[in-house]
Amino acid sequence: MNKRIIAILSVLILAAFALGACQPAAAPFECTDAIGCVDIAPGDPVHIAYMLTVSGATASLGEDSKGAIEIAIEDRGSELLGHPITLSGEDSGCNAEGGQTAATKLAADTSILGIIGSNCSSEAVAGLPTISQAGMLMISPSNTSPRLTDPADAWLPGYFRTAHNDKFQGRIAAEFAFNELGATTAATIHDGSPYADALQQVFADTFKELG
Repeated sequence: MNKRIIAILSVLILAAFALGACQPAAAPFECTDAIGCVDIAPGDPVHIAYMLTVSGATASLGEDSKGAIEIAIEDRGSELLGHPITLSGEDSGCNAEGGQTAATKLAADTSILGIIGSNCSSEAVAGLPTISQAGMLMISPSNTSPRLTDPADAWLPGYFRTAHNDKFQGRIAAEFAFNELGATTAATIHDGSPYADALQQVFADTFKELG
């Protein structure tokens, strides 16, 4: 799926959560959500933030996502049910250190309802605990590490993504190498990041299963 479309979908999902918060309750409301609930007063903005890699060698990933967010907001007329939509963000650098730094800065801003990001799985694994503990949504347009949606591993309440899981990508790559290319031996090389590590492991496991 086109990265721009994925990021736009992320904005719409965040808008849907904010929409629920904006609706007047007909009866006393009891919050049972794991990350808590928010009240948006009349006229207050719906504040969305991005946590993307927008500088350096991986800037193209974040620039595409950021541009799609801006298009989605503009498409809604920059408002939701009379509430102006505001956007801020942090450069998370496509690495664990950048993800932790960006998450800490964003979590400190209590006006933020949710975050679109990150681009790279390493950023998300490092920053998600801070974001979840702050009671914020985090919707990624491109994280693919299986760890991030595994409750026994890195997943935490509030995290969602619109990208596929590397369990599918790694398996398909292994099946193609074995069945289509006729390869009977293979070696994997990775940089140790959550994304690369999970991808190569699924490939290796599937390739061994195939014979």
